[in-house]
Amino acid sequence: MADIIKFPSPLEKKAELVLVDHIDVAFSIWAVNMYGVPNDADLLEGYGFIGPEDLSTLEVQFIIDCLKQALKSEELSARGKSIIARLLSNSQT
Repeated sequence: MADIIKFPSPLEKKAELVLVDHIDVAFSIWAVNMYGVPNDADLLEGYGFIGPEDLSTLEVQFIIDCLKQALKSEELSARGKSIIARLLSNSQT
């Protein structure tokens, strides 16, 4: 009987959000402040509204979830939604 070669299981990919410029940062902050912070009592009390310096302290998946919710909203123009769609397509989940 031949030897069986065991391959390691594939590594789990971490969620990644690629913010290319200040517009990506601004849309991410807006989405978290609109859809994330008001729905999370700990964030609301601990942060209030978040700014650019707070973005790196949040979980990437949380920011991505807020961006997905913003994409479905009626508050954004078609151009704004296209920016968020690009942001989400550049990120890895």
